[in-house]
Amino acid sequence: MGYYMQSQKITKLSLLLSLPAILLGCGGADKGSFSNQQICVAAIASTMSQDPSIININSFKGDITHLSYIRPDDGKKWAYRCKLNGNKVIWASDTGRWRNGQYDSVITFSVNGNKVNISEKYDDGSGGTKEFTSEELKS
Repeated sequence: MGYYMQSQKITKLSLLLSLPAILLGCGGADKGSFSNQQICVAAIASTMSQDPSIININSFKGDITHLSYIRPDDGKKWAYRCKLNGNKVIWASDTGRWRNGQYDSVITFSVNGNKVNISEKYDDGSGGTKEFTSEELKS
C-alpha cells in the first residue's frame, strides 16, 4: 500500500475516533428522558430550597424557561429564568442578571435513569447535591 493511501486511512480513522469527543463538546449533555424545563424546575427547587411541586413553568422560548412559584411561608411570588449550557444550569431572577459570574455558584446536573441530580458548588468549594425523580418533576 502506498504512502498516500495509508495516510488517508489514518486520517479517516483519526476523524472517526475523535467524532464522539467533538459531539460531546458541542453542549449535548445527557438529559435522559428529562426536558430542559424539568431540569430547570429541579435546579430552581434545589437552589431556592423549595418543593418542585409548587414551581410552575410559565413559558419557554428557545433555550430559556420562565418559571415562578408562590412561597408557602409568606405568599410572595418569585419568578425566574433558566437555561442549560451543556450540563450547566444558569438562572436569573425574572428581571435580574444571569448568575454566571465569577463569584456565582456553579450549578450542574446529571441524569441516572429516572433521577436527575442537581449539584451546586460555591467559589469556596462548599456545596451540595439534591436528587429529584421524574415523578417529582412531572410537568
